[in-house]
Amino acid sequence: MIEINKPDRDRFQVDLAPLIDVVFLLLIFFMLTFAVAGQGLDLSLPQGESESEQKEEGITVRIKAGGKIIMGERAVSLGEFAELLKSELEKRQNKLVVLESDKNIRFDIFTRVMDLARKSGATDFAIIR
Repeated sequence: MIEINKPDRDRFQVDLAPLIDVVFLLLIFFMLTFAVAGQGLDLSLPQGESESEQKEEGITVRIKAGGKIIMGERAVSLGEFAELLKSELEKRQNKLVVLESDKNIRFDIFTRVMDLARKSGATDFAIIR
């Protein structure tokens, strides 16, 4: 019988030099980016307002079906609405008017009320439907 000799193969060896290089690069990266006490910028941040202060709410104006206008708890006509709202807004720092309208009102009534509120001094509006 014929004997076939297998060639001597070198065993596969892992080269650790690139692995060590990567580990040292990661070590340097983490050392440079690690936050150490005393590093950073000195900031003077503004003091916030406390939550305990009561915020002034806006004036609620409801427009009911048929064009009926209710300001607060009082029903007013379109003519006296502007005068009453102007006097109320002059007393307040917050010029917010909350418009709450019925879904069946005519759009021209809504725009008239909003225009009168703007002319009376309202600067912010919240529209609720």
